[in-house]
Amino acid sequence: MQVKIATTEIRNMALFRFIFLLFLSSCIFAVLADVSVENCSDNSTIPTAQMSANIDSLVAELASSTSQNRFSIATYGKGTDKVYGLGQCRGDVNSTDCTNCIQDAAKNIRTNCQNQTDAWLWQNDNCILRFDDDQFFGKVDPSSFANLYNNDHPQHPSAFKKQLDALISKVSSEAVVPANEGLGRGKSFSVASNATIYALTQCTRDLSRRSCSDCLNIAIGNFSKFCNNEKTVGCRVLYGSCYVRYEIYPFYYPLDS
Repeated sequence: MQVKIATTEIRNMALFRFIFLLFLSSCIFAVLADVSVENCSDNSTIPTAQMSANIDSLVAELASSTSQNRFSIATYGKGTDKVYGLGQCRGDVNSTDCTNCIQDAAKNIRTNCQNQTDAWLWQNDNCILRFDDDQFFGKVDPSSFANLYNNDHPQHPSAFKKQLDALISKVSSEAVVPANEGLGRGKSFSVASNATIYALTQCTRDLSRRSCSDCLNIAIGNFSKFCNNEKTVGCRVLYGSCYVRYEIYPFYYPLDS
């Protein structure tokens, strides 16, 4: 017995499947994009109630100033209770998302790192908030990091890596140009892997050109260790003063957003 399915039913089934896959992929993208990473130093417990209050005041000041200026450094308190802080939105993030990001970061960093005097948090990759009881402005600190990577492998790893290396080098050179305020980004189509690679680098704006370059070189130099031996189609490496990421889908904002 032969079973015939009407053409319209086939089309409806195909349409339903397409919509479902589109919905699923959008959910996956949202999950990948909506990732916050914090580093709370276990060796920096808050010694006094006054310092804890100073951190609260500092974080509130940074949230307000960064919302207006996209970048802010500040200090709060006196003597041994003095604390230092930095807030910055990624250079391509629009003003509205910058404000929302830094406000969320201010809430989350005190919730997640409530007993530490040394902490940084990248909120959804769009902004960073950092505080410390030591003066860290202008310094590269590679002692703490976070990494996230995609387990999928490119079709031709060696060709993909060659294309990726060239792209990362290009966007890193853009990031150290003072006018770019620590931001470099771009894309490159890999013929061998049949994929467009997107890459972004960001330094905090307190770093000098040399320090920005040093921080990015440390992050990129650790790709082989942090990014599953550089055989993945996506990875991000985050430090308290710089950030490097690549994917095979667009994840950054257009300049005119």
